[in-house]
Amino acid sequence: MKTMKEAVDVADRSNAPSQDESDPEFSLAGPKSLVAVKKGTRWTQHDSPRLQNNLLGAVGFLELANAGDFAANVWNDTPVPVYAVVLMAIGGFTALVFSVFAFIDSRRAWANISFLRSQRKLLEDEKARRITDSQSTQELDVLLEITIRELRIEIINRWAMDVLLGGGAVLIGTGTFMAIGGSNRRVWLASNILSGYLGNAPIAAFGLISATWAVIVWKKMRHHSLAAGKVLKGAPALPLIKRRCFNLQLFYVVNGIATILGGVGSMLTAERWWGYVILIPVIMSSLFCNVWWRKRVGYDRPWIADPAPMNTNGLVHALESTAQIRRAFQNDPGTILPRIVGGLPSPTFHEVLDFMVKHDLFEKFCLYLVNSVPAAHVLDLRKYTIVELDVSQIAAIPDIHHPQLVGLAEEFLQAEGPRHFQQRERFMIEILGTHLILTEKDQETQAEK
Repeated sequence: MKTMKEAVDVADRSNAPSQDESDPEFSLAGPKSLVAVKKGTRWTQHDSPRLQNNLLGAVGFLELANAGDFAANVWNDTPVPVYAVVLMAIGGFTALVFSVFAFIDSRRAWANISFLRSQRKLLEDEKARRITDSQSTQELDVLLEITIRELRIEIINRWAMDVLLGGGAVLIGTGTFMAIGGSNRRVWLASNILSGYLGNAPIAAFGLISATWAVIVWKKMRHHSLAAGKVLKGAPALPLIKRRCFNLQLFYVVNGIATILGGVGSMLTAERWWGYVILIPVIMSSLFCNVWWRKRVGYDRPWIADPAPMNTNGLVHALESTAQIRRAFQNDPGTILPRIVGGLPSPTFHEVLDFMVKHDLFEKFCLYLVNSVPAAHVLDLRKYTIVELDVSQIAAIPDIHHPQLVGLAEEFLQAEGPRHFQQRERFMIEILGTHLILTEKDQETQAEK
């Protein structure tokens, strides 16, 4: 029986671009310490800087919420029929409820934006220092390109969407409730303004911004796919990149068209009932895009303080290793540690710990340990409410407890591993694709000289 490491090495030698000892596998290790805070009977992580794929599923219904003024615009007369009053109450309530989810998600998006701005500043400062010292900035250029793109995605596709569509939902919901009292002329006029052009204007504005950004990202992913096709012919990494590019392009095609139609349709609904017919596919597309992003496109990734050197072969090997581990979880639900770490019949605890650090799992694993009764007893955390644990402290746990800790590591990986390696693979593809694009540009610049 081959371990996963052996299987990766065989696949890599037979398919990937040649790799020699001067091209080590790219390393993307995670934090080596955890600060945990006790809340009640559970330990939670204290403020670890990280980009999180935490888009709320509820914001996929924002387009539906913004159609909540249907009854107010269709039965825009007095006296208001009883059935129309009921529909207005439902529509207004729906719009206001989903606006709350939009503002909750906007706070999550802002946390990601703050993280990415700090990451960008760190990379820019380090790049300036290296330029001054006449050192290579290759890996910094790659990570800066990715960070800036991630930042724009969080601002446009998430924060702006939450604020503009959520704000529109507040205006529409308020105007719809006011329409119930339409027998009062002033209330009727205010209702028409709020649930009409004013309430729908933010949606139209977002449609224009989102569609423009969609074209930019679609073209960028096309360049990634073409660059990979030139360099990675026959390598297992090539279909991974092409699938990633397709998933992103599909998202932005559907999202770009839907937001433009949503903007047009929302402005039409102020005076024409058939504008809501246009919104039907927009609502369905919004739900699709929300699920597609969370399940197929978005990813978590750690803070990168000291970027490792990059080369094409090392990145390809790292991506294919990650993909191989991800497939190990998908293809065989049995015991996972011997297949991805090695050390048959079972890896040592120190090997498991090294694996967790290398693959950015140490923080989550540590949190899992302190919340498990056996490990918490070994660590003797009963008198603490806040604790900082690092690799050396966990590694220093007496050998007698190691078999039990390896068993907990197996349980942890079965629960967290599939999603983690799926999202880690997506980020590795972003790194490789961006590296190929920038390398191609450098070669073209050198050729022109």
